[in-house]
Amino acid sequence: MRVLHVITGLNVGGAETMLSRLLERQDVAPDLRPRVATLMPPGFMGGRIAATGTPIHQLGMKTAASGFRAVGRLASLLRKDRPDLVIGWMHHAQLAASIAVRLSGTGVPVIWNVRHSLGAYSSEKPATRAILTVQARLSSTPAALIFNAHQARQQYEAFGFRNARVEVIPNGFALSPPPDRAAARARLQALFGIPRTPLLVGMVARAHPMKDVPNLVTAFARMLDRGTDVHLFLAGDGMDRPTKAVAAALAVLPRDRWTLTGQRSDVGVWLGGLDMLALPSAWGEGFPNIVGEAMLAAVPCVATDVGDTRWIIDDAGRVVPPGDPEALARALLDLASLRAAGRAALGKAARRRIETEYDLDRIAGRYAALCRSIVRSPRPAMAAAAMLRVEGSR
Repeated sequence: MRVLHVITGLNVGGAETMLSRLLERQDVAPDLRPRVATLMPPGFMGGRIAATGTPIHQLGMKTAASGFRAVGRLASLLRKDRPDLVIGWMHHAQLAASIAVRLSGTGVPVIWNVRHSLGAYSSEKPATRAILTVQARLSSTPAALIFNAHQARQQYEAFGFRNARVEVIPNGFALSPPPDRAAARARLQALFGIPRTPLLVGMVARAHPMKDVPNLVTAFARMLDRGTDVHLFLAGDGMDRPTKAVAAALAVLPRDRWTLTGQRSDVGVWLGGLDMLALPSAWGEGFPNIVGEAMLAAVPCVATDVGDTRWIIDDAGRVVPPGDPEALARALLDLASLRAAGRAALGKAARRRIETEYDLDRIAGRYAALCRSIVRSPRPAMAAAAMLRVEGSR
């Protein structure tokens, strides 16, 4: 069965990471023969996907104007390769996939794989809001909708997304032996020159407004004000180039209390060295990968209640409202007040939760089962007719 994954780009992000994980576990479903088409040039994750032996087609989108040409190239690819199924990852790619299938005349079924939540629609870029509006009107035409978060499904359905077949398939994680946390801590200190402070709070994410880094920096300042001996570690794409707001917040803190680093490919070897992971996102998260990765590394998490974060963490960490630095500070202080053994027990509970609920092999099996079911089911003509009606009404 030939499956074409269409994705907006292959930089570091939740969707790109989950796609690469699925492609790394092709042994779970050897009957599926995947290919990837990326609208934009491959980024950091392109090498990881290429290492799986999966062909990658570059569609050459660099500007909005070149997006139309990219859709045309995708239509040509569909006519040439004749995949049995197309899966669109992220909004631009989902819409591009549906239009390209229509242009190609192949009638191949399309799945929209939604990796986002809509808790703050007004904060999205104007282009994204426009695409969401169009997608809501077209949402009955794909063969199925996948959401990676229950809350995202509820939000999108309230926005107007409707489809006869909807599944929530969470992100999955490759289970590995429990980490040597002392060794991971030593790596952190050696790699980044972090002092031997009793407590280390880390955030691993790209520097994007939705991640609300100033919220965490403000909460961290309140931890210091209350006498907590703690160090802040911010890592991820753009974290080493802080925005004015983040730089201003950091400027009032003692310089020996925080460390910044940019995008890293070795997160797995030192993540377990954190005492706590914080994710202060304001909006947009569906299923935050870094929370699952930290929990698998037995690191307790404090995160905001965005997407399915509350569902993921459950009672193995702390969840607070978004945009509330005082609540975030209190939750971090709560974990800081525990003895090391108490935090270790919480970390072990977090790891057990990932092992029990989010094993990658089981998640990959759910994707494969859905793909087989869609391809083997007769495709109703009404979906194509619905798309024609929407196009004609513009």
